[in-house]
Amino acid sequence: MRRSNRIAAMTAACAVLWALAPAAPAAPAAEGKAGDLDAQAQQTAAEQLAAFGKGYRARVDGSRRVVFVSALDDRHLDKTLQLLTAFTDAFRRTLGASEPAWNVTVVLPIVDDFNRLQKPFPDCVGFYDPRTRRLVSIDRGRTLLHEFTHALHHADAAAAGQSHPLWVTEGLATLFETSRITPSGLEPETDGRLLSVRKAVFNKKPIPLKDLLTMGPQAFMKDAALAYAEARYLMHYLHHRDRLADFYKRFKATCGSDPAGVKALEAALGSRLYVLEPAWHQWVLSLRMPMAEDRSQDARLGLQVQNDARGVKVVGVVPGSAAQLAGRIRVGDVIAKFNGREVTNPVEYIAAVRDAGAMQTVKVELFRHGRPMTVIQPLGATSAH
Repeated sequence: MRRSNRIAAMTAACAVLWALAPAAPAAPAAEGKAGDLDAQAQQTAAEQLAAFGKGYRARVDGSRRVVFVSALDDRHLDKTLQLLTAFTDAFRRTLGASEPAWNVTVVLPIVDDFNRLQKPFPDCVGFYDPRTRRLVSIDRGRTLLHEFTHALHHADAAAAGQSHPLWVTEGLATLFETSRITPSGLEPETDGRLLSVRKAVFNKKPIPLKDLLTMGPQAFMKDAALAYAEARYLMHYLHHRDRLADFYKRFKATCGSDPAGVKALEAALGSRLYVLEPAWHQWVLSLRMPMAEDRSQDARLGLQVQNDARGVKVVGVVPGSAAQLAGRIRVGDVIAKFNGREVTNPVEYIAAVRDAGAMQTVKVELFRHGRPMTVIQPLGATSAH
């Protein structure tokens, strides 16, 4: 299976959990009280720290109702929190979404701990469970933003007792996973999913809008790459027409009588499906493919190493790299295992770093002054190994 299709399938599998979970009822008044939520946040943080164990820390953003639990060092954690904080505010500006009436838990574990969790799909690198309102991700890039969008959207929709169709939930998540944070909100950018839509439209084999809008989880799974791409670029088209917020507002107000969002979409764009569909197709064909995308599997650390009898010896740390920012691996350390994989020479070390995946957090087993120790190291996406 091609990597793009495999990723789309994994995302679809994670979405099934979102789609099949019962819609949460509107939060009771007590749950929305600041004092209660603050106490619940502290309790959740303590429970998650106890569950994940040594090396984890917790932070609570009381104003945005997010509990963070991670094994990241302070600098990487600060950068991640700054990203999600700005993303939260931009999400609300973009859609006019309400503040959550509950706490969302975001866990950023090391790979070993993530692999021990029950996941909706074996190869998943992140997921959001609406039943527990908990997001867990070993990726700190697109997957994290995708699943965090689910968490924010779920809080906004379920607070009103609503359940939204997959083209809406996944359309928003895929739209905002590749976007810029601006003063006016989230500004979506073109991404690799565009190729799937363009190819389908060019070959006259797209999923018709009337079918896309009513698709359930099984249909999405059957043709995941195209379904996700079309949902994403339909949302992108709404944003391009400056009608995304209007559509979202209309849909929330009428989803009881218009569960697929057909009428809300037609009203927002000012035309019937059979009229707007060819216009949308033409717009898709006019878009330019991105010059390049981040290669999410090309993880980078930023160490210079050489052969050693016990593994590879660190002889330099690249300034500004993930290793330098974390400050956990030092010159003179000898790395024996990286992310559970033995390394006996620089080639094996480079392969282990690349295979670990960018923007993840891994265990590194090493010797320092002859003594064995294990450190938790976040990976970046820079050009150094």
